[in-house]
Amino acid sequence: MSLERGSARLDLPPSRKTRALLAYLAVTGRPHRRERLCDLLWDVPDDPRGALRWSLSKLRALVDEPGANRLIADRESVAFDLADVRVDVLEARRALADTLDDLSVDELRGLAAMFAGEFLEGLDLPDCSEFHSWCIAERGNARALHLRLLSQLVDRLKQRPREAIEFARRQVAIDPHDESSWATLVR
Repeated sequence: MSLERGSARLDLPPSRKTRALLAYLAVTGRPHRRERLCDLLWDVPDDPRGALRWSLSKLRALVDEPGANRLIADRESVAFDLADVRVDVLEARRALADTLDDLSVDELRGLAAMFAGEFLEGLDLPDCSEFHSWCIAERGNARALHLRLLSQLVDRLKQRPREAIEFARRQVAIDPHDESSWATLVR
């Protein structure tokens, strides 16, 4: 997970739960009730609402700019305004939602470059079972999209095997138990 403004990479908060909150709000792209977010990321014996407020204050410092309040919160709900924000996983989903036949090889390569590791790699919160389950499901979806994209690239580049092999290798690395990926790589 990374956060950039312009070409500058911003430092993420050290709190994994704060980073998880930002990711969840950005990827789901809709408002969530405060209680839901507290249940998702914080334990009841602690002060979940206080922890949520603290995390929101840290995130506001990162994502809000003068004239652009991206974290929208009221007493009941919290949302992340995506109007002028680019979220790579959402961009890839939109681009890969339909047929890939309309996309050029260069566009497919650009999309493939967005997949730089596993979805929210290193942001596992096994003690937060709902978030952990959501994250695992999202990883599976992202992996399936990535494999579909790589397969399309390999197919489109079959007349240029030196270029295609890079994407065939990535397919095997993502799913080493898939025999068809190995067969494609050998071919």
